[in-house]
Amino acid sequence: MHQSYQIHSVLKQGVHIESIAAYDNNVILGTRSGQLIMYSVDENGAVDMLMFNKNFSKKPIAQMEVIPAENLLFVLTDGMIHVCDISHTEKNFTFIHSSALTKGCSLFTMDVKTYKSTTGKTTNVVRVCCAIKRRLQFFYWKPDLLESPSFGIDLKDVPKALCWVDDLICVGYKDEYVIFNIKFNKTEKHDLIVTSSSHSMDPCICLLKDIIGVSKDEYLVTIDPADYLARKDEKSKAQAIDSTTSGKAKNPLKPIMWSGPLLALVWDEPFAIGRVASGIEVRFLEANGINKDTLVQSIPELSKTKHLVRSGKGIIFAAAISELWCIRMVDVSIQRQQLLQQKKFQLAIELTNISDEPSKADTIRQIHMRYAKELFALKQFSAAMSEFEKAQANPYDVIRLFPNLLQDQSNKVTVDSFDATVPQVAMPQLEDKDLENALLALIEFLALARQKEVVKLRDTKNASKSLLSIIDTTLLKCYLQTNDSLIAPLLRLNQCHLEESEKTLIKHDKNSELIILYQTNGKHKKALELLRSQATKEGSNLYGNERTIRYLQQLGASHWPLIVEFSDWVLKSDPEQGLRIFTEDFIEVENLQRPLVLDYLLSHHKALVIPYLEHVINVWNESNTFIHNVLIKQYREKVQYIMNEIEKDGSPKDQLQKELKQYRSKLYNMLESSAYYSPDVVLKDFPTNIMLEERALILERLKKHEKVLAIYIQILGDVVKSAQYCERNYEDEPDIFFLLLKTILNPLKVPPYEGVELHKDFKTPNEEVAVKLLNNYATKIDPSKIWPFLPDDMPVYKMLNYLDTVIRTKTAHEHHMEIKKALLQAEIRRCTELVQEQQNISFELNEFTTCPECKKRFANQSAFVRYPNGEIVHLSCHDKRIMTANLSAN
Repeated sequence: MHQSYQIHSVLKQGVHIESIAAYDNNVILGTRSGQLIMYSVDENGAVDMLMFNKNFSKKPIAQMEVIPAENLLFVLTDGMIHVCDISHTEKNFTFIHSSALTKGCSLFTMDVKTYKSTTGKTTNVVRVCCAIKRRLQFFYWKPDLLESPSFGIDLKDVPKALCWVDDLICVGYKDEYVIFNIKFNKTEKHDLIVTSSSHSMDPCICLLKDIIGVSKDEYLVTIDPADYLARKDEKSKAQAIDSTTSGKAKNPLKPIMWSGPLLALVWDEPFAIGRVASGIEVRFLEANGINKDTLVQSIPELSKTKHLVRSGKGIIFAAAISELWCIRMVDVSIQRQQLLQQKKFQLAIELTNISDEPSKADTIRQIHMRYAKELFALKQFSAAMSEFEKAQANPYDVIRLFPNLLQDQSNKVTVDSFDATVPQVAMPQLEDKDLENALLALIEFLALARQKEVVKLRDTKNASKSLLSIIDTTLLKCYLQTNDSLIAPLLRLNQCHLEESEKTLIKHDKNSELIILYQTNGKHKKALELLRSQATKEGSNLYGNERTIRYLQQLGASHWPLIVEFSDWVLKSDPEQGLRIFTEDFIEVENLQRPLVLDYLLSHHKALVIPYLEHVINVWNESNTFIHNVLIKQYREKVQYIMNEIEKDGSPKDQLQKELKQYRSKLYNMLESSAYYSPDVVLKDFPTNIMLEERALILERLKKHEKVLAIYIQILGDVVKSAQYCERNYEDEPDIFFLLLKTILNPLKVPPYEGVELHKDFKTPNEEVAVKLLNNYATKIDPSKIWPFLPDDMPVYKMLNYLDTVIRTKTAHEHHMEIKKALLQAEIRRCTELVQEQQNISFELNEFTTCPECKKRFANQSAFVRYPNGEIVHLSCHDKRIMTANLSAN
């Protein structure tokens, strides 16, 4: 304990005190004989009587309440409330009002709220709640008058204590406490607790800062008003009353034990001052941590007191029957010195916080630091870290409390620290469970500190970056000892010190995490070397090539040399999976320079060129001509290679034939469907004695129709494909069927290419095929052009269908043209008649004619427009009208 208050005797003998009220340094006594007396008591205990009203009432003064902001004194005497003005001391409690509506009042409580208007004017709203027998009646104060809103609450018994908090009225009966919510003028009743479980005692209620305190036996029980302010239909399940507590509310603080039942209680932050049978006790309700004893000071010499009232900050008045004392708080700096010696840090912080010291913020931080180190020494690590956080402690200083977390002391951050004046406390040796708990608490602290340092990084301060590096490195070491599943998320976005973290991860054999560290720090070569070395070690979590493939896929075009260097071993060990390095659907992979990839594969892994180019063209829709040309070339070379292998003795013919069919099909489809290859470039390397169908597709792109038809007819003898070719190109070349018949009826004497033979059916003119084509495509073959090539001895009956179709088509065409000519002539005549009709229209335009748009006359040289309705306007007016119409339409 320590001395928190000093006692000054104000009156030793005098009147019989029945009630007291106080404000500032003033105390008002109400006597048993109905007198009102006001004294002023200075800091040294000097007393001065300010007002005295000897005949205020013939009955005892039962209760008084002061409203300093309004200079009003509410007095309960003879079962009625009277209001006095205390602003003029010379007038001795000027009487203002006596409310007959309060007749029979035995107890009252008040609620004063201050409101500020938009103009800056403040208004005090005073409400009064009176206990009149078994009913609570409510009033509000108007200037010079107590008004009743006709709102009351019926009670089960006469109340012994009242307390008004916001829209709650706490009522103390002789046997229990209840609370009423009067919001919206609708009463909601909630039962709280019984006043005593063992003996009969009067209830005691007091507002402790923002909670309600009620007495029960030797305990002070606290109640949170927020649990009862919401309406029933607005309360969430989380705020519901626990059924296991028999409907009692959940308290914000544990019940606090006193030396005896509370007879009176006042709140003087941060202390609760209570009157018990043995005297007055001062307690700190929120005591916890190192010292959980709530008793601060005991004042047994005031055991005879009957009344307690708070006058202002640090000033309390106590009264007995005929004695009066002033209890003043000891200077905060003196109390703090005692408290720090007793290690009551939390109370020291609370007292400093309410003091008027100019540098109290720094003082509070120093106390938090000292408190934190004491808690750490007592192995209360979580609470210690909470205090370090409140003290805004330098994370580096906190990390130094842990052994082996800062190996390199040269990396110390030079940050100004306010804890230089904090006495050093011997830190415990941390082992086993204590070390684990300490590290878990440190992790929480550093996580919060890291968030703050990340924000500071926006200022690009080197100190902040260095400190963040230490925080991340320390977190890494903590995770390694507590929860290694958190290491990877930390490393993916970190500022860890590379060398220190690398050493730590290698020590703990954390290869996967080491890869992440290298990757986030740009040490890609180290990462890839580690992946390569671990790929062949069975049991390693990096075994195989999958991690290497994923790593290389993420590097991007800027690291092409590394991709080339470390993809080689993957492509050799597993070509199919290794090719994913260049074909996976990642933006980094897709943005690799494809000519570089192609060149690399052609030089070192030629077997993968075709799969790579197929993916680039078919999946990524590459339109580069060079890429398409290269793929066609690779197909052609592959086909030629297989053909050569088939010709060799002892080779597996069936498998080779299957492969040949596959690649020839791919080549044919590529030549047929691709619109991006260069046919003249591709044709240069194409053989002339094999792959003639593919050659025909290339010549088709070059519009070399005669050469294409020569291949289809004279070498391949494929009339169907030649006819299909002609149909595809008929729109671009109307004479293409004539060229086909010409090729059939006037064949070449020698093959068009060396190493090939003419087809046996087309070495001479094939009249049968020619007649069939003539009959099938009669409308697409000009008889005037084909007639010279027909054999002289060809029977006419074979050509009847062709000739009939041609004649009918020609006749129909001429008939169509005649009809069209007649229709056009009729239209011409109609238009001529319309023009003549319009030309015959005449109108007069003289010097008196005005424009309906601008109301002006037409000058001699004016250009004008005549509408079909006969209206004549200027050309400029016509243009304006058109422009206005267009704007309206838009």
